[in-house]
Amino acid sequence: MQIGMRGRFARTLVMVSLLGLVAGCEEENKKESVSVSDAGAEDASLAPNAGRLGAALASAVAVGGPPPTPKAGDGPPENGVFAPGAGEAALPKAMNYKTEMLTDGSEPRVLLTSKPDGKEQKTSVLLSVRTGGPQGLPTIDFGMSFKIEKAKGDKPKKDAAGAEAAPAPAPVGSAVIAKVTSAVPASMSPGGLPKELIEEFGKLKGSEIRYQLSPTNAFSGLTIQMAKGVDAGLAPILDALAETVALLTPPLPEKPVGVGATWMVADRFVWTGAKIPVLRYRVFKVEKIEANGTVSFSVDSRQYAEEGTVKLTMGPGQEVSTPLDAFESAGKGTIVWDAAGLVPREGEIRQKLVAQVVPPGAPPGNQQRAVLQSELVGRFQAPTAAAAP
Repeated sequence: MQIGMRGRFARTLVMVSLLGLVAGCEEENKKESVSVSDAGAEDASLAPNAGRLGAALASAVAVGGPPPTPKAGDGPPENGVFAPGAGEAALPKAMNYKTEMLTDGSEPRVLLTSKPDGKEQKTSVLLSVRTGGPQGLPTIDFGMSFKIEKAKGDKPKKDAAGAEAAPAPAPVGSAVIAKVTSAVPASMSPGGLPKELIEEFGKLKGSEIRYQLSPTNAFSGLTIQMAKGVDAGLAPILDALAETVALLTPPLPEKPVGVGATWMVADRFVWTGAKIPVLRYRVFKVEKIEANGTVSFSVDSRQYAEEGTVKLTMGPGQEVSTPLDAFESAGKGTIVWDAAGLVPREGEIRQKLVAQVVPPGAPPGNQQRAVLQSELVGRFQAPTAAAAP
């Protein structure tokens, strides 16, 4: 019974925190739509709904280059939600990602190439998820171990003379395993967290995030496996952790670049809170290239809903679909990267989201709207004592 109560407590806290569902009546249509800027995204350097074209324009202007020529229908969807089929046209589902070079940067230019050294990389990831609701999750300090998964091949083959044959070509890209080695709340409420909840977070140890890195360091093929004994209500925390890793993994251009270079990467992801499929656009800019090859990037991100329906999980086994009226998501981050690492040496991302949906069960013609708000803050740093396995 006690275990069941712990699980329900953990699930309730996560559901309230990650969904942040605040059903509010638009009193006589006087209340304006909530935007990312209203939700506190004062650090976003681009217009809230800038999207693909806006990001490209802003990046080109920032480095003094010529802005691209707009094309008809090339801008982002007005309400942040793609019309049926438009998302597929923007990025065919057969493609994991798409990269568009914007500016090459100044001389000298170098080719950025990911060359993981094969060693296990240990790091600490601080994760915070905040919402517009009355409760929020504590910041969690995850101890993480990243390594390349070795192919389960046969023993080395030998030729007719008995000599060892040349090894088979290495697979394209790398399969990465990210394992949670510890999960400890890094911040406490005034009264401290209940011991039972701290223990629930600790059970995330042993959970795995698996993904594929392409030769150009692009992230794809995400799968998540929770450790045994973890309450299902904590799954969104691992989703948010995986999103942090994805957002801070910089796909690299296929041509030499210098300081000031910018490129845009489009890919797909599923927003943690309401499982909304999104098209994500990230604009990377080279801020600094050091003599030892370490590169500092800045990144601006925008996300757009790929469909106009939201699936809300209202409880165990209770999933409700409801129309999505508007969607807005903006983010900013920094990355310190070197070629030998699987993940950034340092990095931070802040991604904010606001969505308006028709309240589940609302009668036809009802003008009420529910607001989903979320802010994800993730940070890569050297392992801390608390996060050490």
